[in-house]
Amino acid sequence: MPTTTIESTPLDTPVQRRIAKRLTFWWRRHGVDVNHVLTVFRPAPALYSGPFPLPGPFALVTCVVAADRTAQFRREYAHAVRDALTPDLPAQAVFLSFHPTDPTDHFGPHVPNWIPETPVLEAPR
Repeated sequence: MPTTTIESTPLDTPVQRRIAKRLTFWWRRHGVDVNHVLTVFRPAPALYSGPFPLPGPFALVTCVVAADRTAQFRREYAHAVRDALTPDLPAQAVFLSFHPTDPTDHFGPHVPNWIPETPVLEAPR
């Protein structure tokens, strides 16, 4: 499940939805089921470069993708992310990194039986 986490100066909900939609459709064009694409938004009120705060809007973007994705593929997705974030955030204030992972290490509703059965406890009477 490709996961893109965007920590940025606050973005309105319609802007977040537009960005998530663009990124989801990018992944769909590259063969990923839209139900497996995750986009997370987190507010980040300040960013410092050394001791100096960055003036204005910014985004720190972390992309978790399959380890077998090529450098060219990652570069293309980096461009797609930057394009999706602009004009709401300036392109020169978008910082992006990739974290390759083994897809079999992703667990969620799409993975059958990943949570062992646990008995339901009854409330004391």
